[in-house]
Amino acid sequence: MKILVVGDCHGKKPEIEGLAEEASVILVTGDVCGDSDTMRNAMFDSIDSQKKWYDVLGRETAREAVEKSLEEGRQVLEYLNSFDKPVFLVPGNWDWIGDEAWDFLGENHFQKLVDEFNNIHNINGEIFQDSEYSYIGYGPCPGPEIPQYEDDRPEDEQEMKEIRKEYTEQKERLEKLFQASEKPVIFLSHNVPHNTSLDRIENPDSPADGRHYGSIIVRELIEEKNPVLSIAGHMHEGYGKEKIGGTVAVNAGLNRHVVIDLENEKVGNLDFC
Repeated sequence: MKILVVGDCHGKKPEIEGLAEEASVILVTGDVCGDSDTMRNAMFDSIDSQKKWYDVLGRETAREAVEKSLEEGRQVLEYLNSFDKPVFLVPGNWDWIGDEAWDFLGENHFQKLVDEFNNIHNINGEIFQDSEYSYIGYGPCPGPEIPQYEDDRPEDEQEMKEIRKEYTEQKERLEKLFQASEKPVIFLSHNVPHNTSLDRIENPDSPADGRHYGSIIVRELIEEKNPVLSIAGHMHEGYGKEKIGGTVAVNAGLNRHVVIDLENEKVGNLDFC
């Protein structure tokens, strides 16, 4: 079995023509839709204010920016669908899935895009089983579900309790999917496992330089459930692989892709492209 992993696209079509033709299945790590400096700057500016990012930018301007982002995502999905191969994906934090953070949009626009294409399957919070493997998906998660650094932790204890509660509920939902699996699992998430070579920020200009911002839930489920593969992106600096117990964990990076040979639950060649 040959798996083609497509890393974060951010609105750019990957160059995978020959590789896609040879693949049995295509896995996409999320952040399919486009981003822009305009939106990013508004989001950073909103952190220290009482406003949502789209109020910082202005709702009409924000809506136009989101519509452009979605159209770029639609073009990526149309391209991936054209290979007539099963494509499993999870949304990333740029994919406008109807979270309250994007409540001015009013609906799950990303799922509407996915529903346009018969070969594209959003497995966020779902399990899909074929003749050989189960695919379990875990979507947007920009950092550790429980803050690991003092300056990331909220001062309000009640807020911290809510964070822990949400972490527990999310992990329990995913545990049930693993328990329901009748086959070896390929775990597809947007974020990579926490505290590995895959999630370390390496940017001297960033206040988070040297920190690990991967998913705690992904790390714990790898250790506890031993999936055959853990496939993710989000952390663009960590492009590569790491072994965690018996699981091969892969970070497919930004605008990159990986070809994985998988036979009889054993990972063979990994080609980072």
